[in-house]
Amino acid sequence: MDAICSGMTVPADIDLPLLAVFDAIHRERSVTGAARRVGLSQPATSAALARLRRRLADPLFVRTPAGMVPTPRADEIAPAVREVLDTVRMRILARPITDPAASAGTLRLSIVDASALRFLPRIVAHLQRIAPRWTVETVPLQPAEVPRALETGDVDLAVGNLGALTAPGFYRQRLESTRYLVIRRADHPRLRRAPTLRDYLESRHAIARAPGAPPSVLERALAARGHVRDVVLQVPQFLLLPAVVAGTDLIATVPAHVAQAFAGPASIAASPLPFKAPELVLHQGWHARTHDDPLGRWIRATVRAALRVPD
Repeated sequence: MDAICSGMTVPADIDLPLLAVFDAIHRERSVTGAARRVGLSQPATSAALARLRRRLADPLFVRTPAGMVPTPRADEIAPAVREVLDTVRMRILARPITDPAASAGTLRLSIVDASALRFLPRIVAHLQRIAPRWTVETVPLQPAEVPRALETGDVDLAVGNLGALTAPGFYRQRLESTRYLVIRRADHPRLRRAPTLRDYLESRHAIARAPGAPPSVLERALAARGHVRDVVLQVPQFLLLPAVVAGTDLIATVPAHVAQAFAGPASIAASPLPFKAPELVLHQGWHARTHDDPLGRWIRATVRAALRVPD
């Protein structure tokens, strides 16, 4: 007899190990990477994939220079496979954790550089006080990679500017907002005082924008006013900008906590923006798969407590 999964007939002899291999290849886009993930040899993983292909009458994954690319059929069944595996792991195999703080664990965070500067010391210090057996691992991701990492469980939580995390199945909670400041060399030859709007627009700029990131609230505010900056340097991280500004005549616009961490009389001066712009809102975000999970709730409450954010 066949089992019914997400409206599709799936042969009953496709067991959990085969589903785990399918899920691993779909995540890794590599048979070798999938073998490491599931703890099998590469020949055994290849054999499992061959069995899946026979039973589902579909290639499932096609080898290309970019890796193992899933077929439409594979993409169609992947969410159902992941749901089955998550159910088994979280509701059957996992031991209930009555007190996560007394257990050992790893908090896997997607957090960008500026938000890490602001939040990571407090999160780590709080965990050391209340859950000393826990560790923190930050996972470097581009903005476009964050939703999938949350969905697959490769990260537990995303923290930072999560303006793009608005699709169904995702949740966000506001942590705080911060304003932007302009930074420049303290001995800038032309900008001895806080720049006016004209100074700002006539200056040459260094900006931070991660690959694939949508326009920031600052960029949208400038565009709405018809302003265009003379950008001569673009880097992926805000924390690279202070050193650039200190050693050149470029100016940069950064979140206030970045400016305040590096500004000082010796090298860098910080000033308010010479025009009105919305504040940068920072969130923590997660996927629906962990929304009602007790451990997921504990992790989010722990981060809120570390940052003293009310429910």
